[in-house]
Amino acid sequence: MPAGDGRRPRAVPRRELQTYAAAGLLLLGEGGPSEADLRRVRRIRRLRRDLGLSYEAIEIVLRLVDRLEAAEQRPRSEPRPAVRITVVGR
Repeated sequence: MPAGDGRRPRAVPRRELQTYAAAGLLLLGEGGPSEADLRRVRRIRRLRRDLGLSYEAIEIVLRLVDRLEAAEQRPRSEPRPAVRITVVGR
């Protein structure tokens, strides 16, 4: 079944999914990976392959991406969470 962008979805080896889940990068459901899971796997692969990031660094990037996506989904009328910035080394 072709994907919307013309590419066919590729299977992800179960072992790879389990590795990412064990590293805390992916939450697996009962019914197999969702399309969102597969997008996340592609993002993890790119971060490892193209940038050479460790799983720890990928976790940080994914948390930031998750927060950005959640912020984009939040209605504009909701207040924005407070952010504390600490300057170190001055």
